[in-house]
Amino acid sequence: MIQQRGFTLVEWLIAIVIGLFLTAGIGSFLVASQRSTESTYHSEQLMDSGRIAMHLITRDLQMVGFFGEYTGKPMVRNSGVILAAGANGAIANDCTIDWVGSTPEGSFPSADGRFSPLFVGKVSSSNSLSGQYACVANRSNLVVDSDVIGIKRVIGAPMAAQTDLDDNRYYFAANTATSQIFTKTDTWPTQAAMPGRQVWEYQHIVYFLDVSPQSGLPVLRQLHLTKNSGMLLAGSGPLVEGIERMRVLLGVDTDTTQDGAINDFVAASAVTPLQWSEGRVLGAKVFLLVRSLTEDQNYTNETSYQLGDITVAAANDHYRRALFESVVSFRNMRY
Repeated sequence: MIQQRGFTLVEWLIAIVIGLFLTAGIGSFLVASQRSTESTYHSEQLMDSGRIAMHLITRDLQMVGFFGEYTGKPMVRNSGVILAAGANGAIANDCTIDWVGSTPEGSFPSADGRFSPLFVGKVSSSNSLSGQYACVANRSNLVVDSDVIGIKRVIGAPMAAQTDLDDNRYYFAANTATSQIFTKTDTWPTQAAMPGRQVWEYQHIVYFLDVSPQSGLPVLRQLHLTKNSGMLLAGSGPLVEGIERMRVLLGVDTDTTQDGAINDFVAASAVTPLQWSEGRVLGAKVFLLVRSLTEDQNYTNETSYQLGDITVAAANDHYRRALFESVVSFRNMRY
């Protein structure tokens, strides 16, 4: 019979060592692959959140002060702007401004000749906006040291007929010389009564950040103007999750002789009433600090971030973050 031989002990040891090396290599590859996948997931997550939030905010800022055909007169109640019966009552939970020392101004133009299509205020440590915008400031979970943005403008496409109107919205009919704010229950301003007029939805939009009591995440929210409920939160939840800080600097023409060019970007609190009234606020620089929605245990964030004039210190946690920045020109601003 032919002699049969098995593996020797040395051969078995060599095979085991080779197997261990292969197993260790495959394991290391799988761990590295998992970490890379998690890192990519968190990065894509926060990039999507940042892009969506920045698009929403800058789109409205670009159109701040747009009131259709109305270009001939200032936005003054009972002068260039008439409020019909349906729009002449108090608005529930309205956002009001008296930041230039005039009569408090709400969603609609005031009678004293002051109209502010844009509001920017910073939330202090006491959840205060210095007495402004109570519709936002009465919330207990606002993100401190983040800005609140209020924008007034008309939105959407011009309305073709009164049947297109919504019972819960305000509308703005205007030609170049006169305008009217009204509701669906008011008389439809005809072409005969207001030659060349167009009809748009009138809106007052407010962006702010707070911490969601459900998820514990910092989120971007929006208030919008309604007829039946006043300033109402948009949607059943936040617009975008993971928006950790928002800062807005305003672009101002500071030249002695006004030339329509931005010389500096400053905090809204540094803009003087004279600069507002002279139309020297020409644009804005928006900063958003965005955080991933979940932690990456393989990463520690030791980075500090500069949002214009504000520094956000390193959190030293396991959330990935990204800083978004965009510059917006105000092409329709009315004062």
